[in-house]
Amino acid sequence: MISPKYILSLFCIGLVSIQLPVFADNVSDMKDMVNNSITKLIQSYELRIKNLETENSALKQEIVNLKGTTTTGTNLTTTIIPTVTAPIVVAQISTATGTKSDIYNSVIKQANANLGAILSENTLPAYSAIGLFEFIEPNAVFISLDDGNNPAWVTAFKTKILYTFDTNGVFTKIGIFDLDYASQKYRTLLGTNPFAKSARTRVPNAGYKGKLFDAIVATSTGTTTSSGIITPSLPVTTEVTVAQIKAAYDKTKLLDAIKLSDTFIVNTPNNIEVLRIRYRSYYIIGKYDNSLSEIKKIEELQASAFERTIACDAAVIGKIAKKPDISTYYSAICKKK
Repeated sequence: MISPKYILSLFCIGLVSIQLPVFADNVSDMKDMVNNSITKLIQSYELRIKNLETENSALKQEIVNLKGTTTTGTNLTTTIIPTVTAPIVVAQISTATGTKSDIYNSVIKQANANLGAILSENTLPAYSAIGLFEFIEPNAVFISLDDGNNPAWVTAFKTKILYTFDTNGVFTKIGIFDLDYASQKYRTLLGTNPFAKSARTRVPNAGYKGKLFDAIVATSTGTTTSSGIITPSLPVTTEVTVAQIKAAYDKTKLLDAIKLSDTFIVNTPNNIEVLRIRYRSYYIIGKYDNSLSEIKKIEELQASAFERTIACDAAVIGKIAKKPDISTYYSAICKKK
C-alpha cells in the first residue's frame, strides 16, 4: 500500500519539475533583452563614429579644395625655433688701465646687446627698454628699465636691477627693485640694496626713446643721491629689432610681439617678416579683422608675387570671421596654380 508520505513526495517532485523549465525560460529571455540592448548601443556608437569620420573627411577635403593640390604651406601656428641665450657678461674690464668712461661704455654696450636675456631672466616684458645706468664705485651698476606702462604723473623707472661686475667682465645680480606707484618708493623683489645711501654716477642710455626722466625717488631702505649725469661717448641703441619680435612670438608672448612690432613698423612699415608675425599673432588671439588687415598690407607689398599660402590663410580667417566675400576672394587666389 502506498503511504501518504510517498504520495506527498511525488507531488512535490512534480511541482519542482514543472517550475524549473519556466525559470530557465525567464533567464533566457532576460539574457536576450540584455544582449539586444548592448547590440543596439554598440550599433549606435558605431554610427556616431562613422558620422564623425565622415565629417572629418569632409573637413579635410574642404581644406584640400581650398589650398589646391599642394601639401606645403604656412600653418597658422607658432613655429618654435631653438634659441641659445647668451650669458650676461661684459667685455673684460681693466680698472688699472681703463678710464671710468671706458668702463661705463663697455658695461653699457654689453647690457644693451644682452637686453633680451636680461628681460627674459627677470621675467620682464619683452618691450621694456633700458633708460638709465647708475654706476656706483668701484664695480656696481643699477640698470633702470621702462616698460612703458607708467601713469602720466610717474617719471621714475618701473624696475631697477642691481649688478656688480668683476675684472673678468662677469655680471652678478644683487637685487631687483620695483616701483610702487602709490608710495613712490621701490620695493625689494629680490636680494638687497647695500648702496641705498651711496653716490651714483647717472648715465642716460643714448638709445632710450621713452619719456621718463627718473627724478630722485626715495627707496624702502634710504634715499639715493647722485654725483651728476654724464653722457656716454659710445653710441648705443635699444631700437626694437626683428630678432626681438621673433623671440617674443616664438615664446608665444603674442601681445609682446604685437607691441614690439607696433614700435618697429613706425620706421620700417614694409618688413614682410614682421607683418607675417603680426597677422599670425592677431589670428591666434582672435582678432581676425586685424589679422586680415595685416594680410592686406602684405598683398599690396607683394602685388603679383603675393604668396598663395598667405592667401589660403586669409581665406580660412575670412571664413572664421564670417566674412564670405573676403574668404571667397582669397580662396580664388589660393586655388591658382
